[in-house]
Amino acid sequence: MYRGPDIPRMATQFSMIGIMNAALLAQGQQEITTENDGSLEFRTMFRNWPSIVEAELEDGKYFFTKQQSQLVTRSDGKFGFSDAYLVPSEAIHVRNLWLVDVTGERYQTDWIQDGSYVHLNNADGCWVEWVNVPDIDIWTATFVLGIKMKMEALILRSVKEEYAEASDMDSDADMVLQRARTNSSKARSTRPAYQKGPISRARSRNG
Repeated sequence: MYRGPDIPRMATQFSMIGIMNAALLAQGQQEITTENDGSLEFRTMFRNWPSIVEAELEDGKYFFTKQQSQLVTRSDGKFGFSDAYLVPSEAIHVRNLWLVDVTGERYQTDWIQDGSYVHLNNADGCWVEWVNVPDIDIWTATFVLGIKMKMEALILRSVKEEYAEASDMDSDADMVLQRARTNSSKARSTRPAYQKGPISRARSRNG
């Protein structure tokens, strides 16, 4: 079971690939040297990353706001998509993405995020809803460690097929993330867990 001092602290800087590589090394696997390297390890963690982070942000009741932005800074896409757009530097996680047609109607499209960019098939930009933290209090060492351990559980279960060890690692990760939730709650005890973004506040004033 988890014994705090036995597990090394992680850097507080958000880096999806960095956290994945820390998990891979902890499990005796090769590091990811390039994004989308085609390995089973990368595909497994990459596809599960959004749901793991999203679930923890919601269940943990962390203090964050939801904001919307139009993305227009394009580069060549990856992961089978033709286009990529740089997300705002303060966005720690993209929750949703959509396109807008000539009539102003929204519609969904396939997309994926790799940390700094979202990838899709559309050369005319896109809109995203993203998570913003007013102060850097979510991606603490404890939070990052918990997410890294969730990645380790994925490797144990899906790559190494060590199911009992994967279950133990999941439990240990939950304990670490609970500590991150507690620390966040103490730091934000005088604030609500969720604050409306500027669009929601405007709607409240008008309605």
